[in-house]
Amino acid sequence: MSRPVKSSPSGTLTPTQAVRATFWARLLMLTAVLVTQMLTVVVVLWSDRQHAEGTLRAEATRTIDQLTRVAADNVRGYLQGPIQMVGLNIELIRAGQLSAGDPSSLSVTFQTMLNAMPQLGGVLAGHDDGRFTFARRDGPDDAGRFLRSIEIRPRRQVTTTVLDARGRVLSQSAADTAYDPRTRPWYRAAVARPDTTVWTEPYVFSSSGEPGVTVARALTGGPDGTVVLGADIQLRQLVMFLQGIKISANGRAFVTDDAGRAIAASRAWPVSVAGRVPALTEVADQPLKALLGSSARVAPGIRTFVVAGEPYAAVVRPVRLGPGVEWMVGVYAPSRDFTVGLQRTDRLRLATILLTCVLGSLLAWPLLGRAIRPMRALHQQATTDPLTGLHNRGSFLAQLDEVLDAASDRGLGGRHLGVAIFDLDGFKAINDVHGHAAGDEMLLAVGARLLAALRPGDILGRLGGDEFAVLIDGATREEVTLRVEGAIAALARRPVTVDQAEHTIRATAGLAFFDPRDPLITPLRRTSVMARADTALIRGKRREKGRVWVDGESVMAGVLI
Repeated sequence: MSRPVKSSPSGTLTPTQAVRATFWARLLMLTAVLVTQMLTVVVVLWSDRQHAEGTLRAEATRTIDQLTRVAADNVRGYLQGPIQMVGLNIELIRAGQLSAGDPSSLSVTFQTMLNAMPQLGGVLAGHDDGRFTFARRDGPDDAGRFLRSIEIRPRRQVTTTVLDARGRVLSQSAADTAYDPRTRPWYRAAVARPDTTVWTEPYVFSSSGEPGVTVARALTGGPDGTVVLGADIQLRQLVMFLQGIKISANGRAFVTDDAGRAIAASRAWPVSVAGRVPALTEVADQPLKALLGSSARVAPGIRTFVVAGEPYAAVVRPVRLGPGVEWMVGVYAPSRDFTVGLQRTDRLRLATILLTCVLGSLLAWPLLGRAIRPMRALHQQATTDPLTGLHNRGSFLAQLDEVLDAASDRGLGGRHLGVAIFDLDGFKAINDVHGHAAGDEMLLAVGARLLAALRPGDILGRLGGDEFAVLIDGATREEVTLRVEGAIAALARRPVTVDQAEHTIRATAGLAFFDPRDPLITPLRRTSVMARADTALIRGKRREKGRVWVDGESVMAGVLI
């Protein structure tokens, strides 16, 4: 290549020098164009990536906010049941339908409550003269019962009875434990605020070694003097509720109270504390420490922060449990866990861009009129319904296949598998009158209530629209049917406020059972049982809404007619 042209001392160029000077001028122009093009491409790529990453962070925050709302509704539903049960017993005593002075009647009622509500660890009643009646879970799988009664007339007498899972007496003792209910925090707090449900601080139950909390309410002015009814709520099952929200592997959902205690989490904390309910500051990982900051408690709201160069999103929602009692439910996770991420430009694409710039400059020397637009790639997690946080249709059907395959291979062992499909009654009218945003609020409430009404181990999913499905494993077909009826009743138990109007949730369900011994059903498995449940739902809704229709029932009813 020739060297740059130097002019003669007179400043005049020869023809050859002029050609060379033109060549160098063009070469410099080409270089300037190439540099300008490359800088433009770099700036456009960087700016577009920054915008895309901001969009991804906003999408991750929205997803986490939805997960937090579902978790908060689940926690509220789980804790409200014992509160309502205590209030019901208070009203029964006031109405004279339950005697607070009859320990036998109280013991039977308390055992019924334990059978009906798995979140209860124990139920108790304490009197202002020291009398005490108590029933709690005991034995393997909490199937047995531990009963204690303290009478003071004509003398103090303590009776302790242990029952097995079948209600048979295993042991009975009259040893005095020197226990006085009037000294307990739940009794003193309830007496100090009559006719108000009070909560103790979360603590570890001495009997089970598991965390829990006691709710209590005092009834004054009755024939038996002041009596305090209470319920011990097991908090360990909150972990299962949080795990059911399907948070990413690197995220965590947690529950804390107004004192900053670590009540429950969707996965284990990096530090464990035995014998008491620890503070969040004692067990927190690095993301939670960043969320807490200098405070010992989390504040409600939406936050984004960075830990070790990794962007995180967090949402904390309050759950009001009673007067002066407010817990917090929070979810935090890396933002990238809820997105596929940006499609990065590889070496081949970069080489193509450079070659295009060179060829374009050599051919016409234009400035490039276009910018390279990177592909944005966002998607929701493959197995989660983005609105309710439940299993989506594909995930539910995949789990149904797995369960039915196992049942076909190993048999049910005396158990019964039922698939129920729920359809909301009148949901279209809510969408038409109040809009789809109101419909989404309704679907969120339905998902939360169904999840709270079902038992751990039941598989719940949203099939789409206003259809939900659940797979239930029960000891008998009657038990499975009753549990589906209980889920429908839980939906309608209290109205949902949508667009400043209260709406009662009503649903109809079709229920079909899976029998691995039936040669006509086994090869079809999922297709057959889902189709039969759907057929039972469709035919049943034509006859009567708001109830459970078992496969074959609507057909039989039609034949009889």
